[in-house]
Amino acid sequence: MLYPTRLRPALCRPALFLLILTLLLARPGWAQQNPTTPSAPASVQLTGQVVSSTGQPLAGAAVGVEGRKLISASANSEGSFLLTLPANEPVVLLVSFPAHEPQRVEIRSPLTEKNLLITLQSTGKQTSKALRARQKKYRRTGE
Repeated sequence: MLYPTRLRPALCRPALFLLILTLLLARPGWAQQNPTTPSAPASVQLTGQVVSSTGQPLAGAAVGVEGRKLISASANSEGSFLLTLPANEPVVLLVSFPAHEPQRVEIRSPLTEKNLLITLQSTGKQTSKALRARQKKYRRTGE
């Protein structure tokens, strides 16, 4: 029987085999992957905790990377934070919290340094001016 609109089935199998073989050979990286040498990760996750000099967690402390505005985090209610950093380059963290001295923390190798404990010293100054102004406004307007 003749197949006017289709190729003969006997011709399709070798053509399909050659097509698959060509695709596999066109990507030499597929055949040469070595599972014993993992590639280095491009980024690493750094965790830590920000506490006061008395050991109390500082919820809402700002943690950022010097020179990179897009890499920053805020500490949660336990003072813990999580940052995604480039794996192979040293960075400097800037840590701040109101009424505490800001601190710079140098991270030489983000791959090896994990679970930081950053202690901020109190400045002794209270930021109660803004709180008192807000209380006065509340008494006047109820907002």
